[in-house]
Amino acid sequence: MSELPQVRLGSLSVSRLVCGSNPFMGYSYRSPAHDQWQRRTFTPQRISEVLEKCLEVGVNTVACNYDEGRTMAQALQVLERRCGIRMQWIAYTHGGPTFQRESIDMIADDGANACYIQGGVVDSCFQYNYVGGIVPQEGDRLDDVVEWLALIHERGMVAGLGTHQAFILREADRRGYDVDFYTTTLNSLRIYCDYHAAVMAINETAKPVLAIKTLGGGAKVTPLEGFTCALTGLKPTDMLAVGMEHEEAVEENAALVTRICATLARGRCPDREPSVEAMRLS
Repeated sequence: MSELPQVRLGSLSVSRLVCGSNPFMGYSYRSPAHDQWQRRTFTPQRISEVLEKCLEVGVNTVACNYDEGRTMAQALQVLERRCGIRMQWIAYTHGGPTFQRESIDMIADDGANACYIQGGVVDSCFQYNYVGGIVPQEGDRLDDVVEWLALIHERGMVAGLGTHQAFILREADRRGYDVDFYTTTLNSLRIYCDYHAAVMAINETAKPVLAIKTLGGGAKVTPLEGFTCALTGLKPTDMLAVGMEHEEAVEENAALVTRICATLARGRCPDREPSVEAMRLS
């Protein structure tokens, strides 16, 4: 089987498929009961087992928020003790705008390689909340991110900016913030995303982009459909993250991303939202 391709993210070499963390943290997007099951099931030990399979198939990076229980930090420590390998961690901040400096320091203290400002925080600085509703305030405070990005770099991490709004990505790029990558939603289901607007913004920036919600959250489309849609819209230097509950999903997803990337590298690059049939993967 071909190797899962990697791209540059600042000083890091990151697999184009990144392990997401919503299942690990109990965000199933399915039901409260499923959330509860995930939180009970995914102890640091169990998370480390899924991550070990990730490393076996070439997924060398996990994207996960920082939580007060230090769940991911503990899981990575368990993994390193067992395998002798420190998996790369792209962390994202927690808390509101007034807590970002503290969050960044906590993330750095726990050894993350990269950190991005969580999209809901960035969106709120530009008069939008997490789901795109207008927040009543005068002007925008998007420039607040400048000091947070500087702190991320100061603490030795690759710095990123998250958003759920394509026009905010475009505006941040226009303002020339000192950012190494962006994180944004990308799916055709209109879940925190306008697909065509997102694709335009992603391809306008020279910076790498980490695409999230590629399956709509909670696997609302098949991996083949979601990954084909996302990778066709991304640049070759971009990545996608997806949460994976078990080792079988890790193997399947890595194989699919490898195949789709190989198909696109052969020159099949539709200029519109693709159908699986149109790709005719071999």
